[in-house]
Amino acid sequence: MRRLRRRIESVRGRLSELPRLRTLVGLPKSFDVSAGQWEAIEPELSLLALRLKRRLDLVSRKLLSESKPSSARELNAAIGAVEMQMSTAFVLFDTYMDVLTQRHVPELGRLLRGCDMIAWSGLRKDHPALQIIVPPLVYCDRGFGASTLREGVRFPGKGWNPLPLIQIPYSRLKEKPNLTSILHEAGHEAMVRLGLTKSLPAALREALSAAPTSVRDLYALWSSEIGPDFWTFCACGIAETATLREILALPPHQVLHIAVPDPHPPPLVRLILSCEWCRQLWGRGVWDDWEAEWREYYPLESTTKETREMLAECLRYVPRVAQALLRTRFRVLGNRAIPALFDINDIDPTRVAGIAARFPRGLNALSPPAQLGVFRMLKEQERLDEHGIDDVMSKWLIGLSNGSLRN
Repeated sequence: MRRLRRRIESVRGRLSELPRLRTLVGLPKSFDVSAGQWEAIEPELSLLALRLKRRLDLVSRKLLSESKPSSARELNAAIGAVEMQMSTAFVLFDTYMDVLTQRHVPELGRLLRGCDMIAWSGLRKDHPALQIIVPPLVYCDRGFGASTLREGVRFPGKGWNPLPLIQIPYSRLKEKPNLTSILHEAGHEAMVRLGLTKSLPAALREALSAAPTSVRDLYALWSSEIGPDFWTFCACGIAETATLREILALPPHQVLHIAVPDPHPPPLVRLILSCEWCRQLWGRGVWDDWEAEWREYYPLESTTKETREMLAECLRYVPRVAQALLRTRFRVLGNRAIPALFDINDIDPTRVAGIAARFPRGLNALSPPAQLGVFRMLKEQERLDEHGIDDVMSKWLIGLSNGSLRN
């Protein structure tokens, strides 16, 4: 039993590390996350440690007090079971260790904190469900696209994700006008929080009552991605449209592909829908040229007959879908439409162009997401080259990083 007692102490020692993440990471004040974020992270880790310690104490007290020959065997197995549970419980710890240690890199840490401010500004809206949300953390990882791990998602080991995590590829920090991806991932969090993941598919089905069933089914399926796209558009305007035009400019077989049950619409549908939002709000503009360019790059004739016919039907109803998103009043939003949660005047292209013309004067009159529209305008007008836009946006993000994140 002596060896088993030492093994029990070893497990206890490792479990005691779970609540010590803040100390182990040791972020300096200038790079640290907010007190509110730590108040969400630390209790979840402490609870995981407490559960496993109680389980270990329960079996060890029972079996160490028994003198039966089988007790050692049972205790050995019980400790092994706790070890396995502990390894999964540490997935939450390991995830936040990886996320937070990126903040130790001076430049990267400041840039990521600036990205936090973009995400947080994109979520702070006049709705009770968004007033209680813990500010998100943005971090970098490998890959092509951004992704999110929503608050409340369960980790292995029965731990709950304490706050939204938004992952962006490292390359996004070198193409900063496309940081609208952060807002898309924040939009996923908002859709769930607001109950729109259930309301939006129903609203699109109703708006498409005259459409074929197949079209209604597809748009209902795609609503889980169209919703965050629209959330991003309401936050930053044509910056969202321009970003889609760049990051979704993939080979034709990917741009024109319909994959059921994939909730992502074909990129062609996403881009044309975003251009339609612009048209319905502001009339004719540069977005018409973007759409025409894409229709030339990705002609429907280049795909199979079945896909071509289905895409044509879906594109036919884009104006109805855009109208539904812009005007539908949702009960879960207090009988408001989604754009009512935003200051749409901030993303008006005329206003954005005016600020871009006298940049940087007037920039601070806009929210950080709307400021992305100004930087996109600077890029589209070629007033700054790639190096210049990266330089001014790096300074901008570092300036945002000095802001305050409060719950």
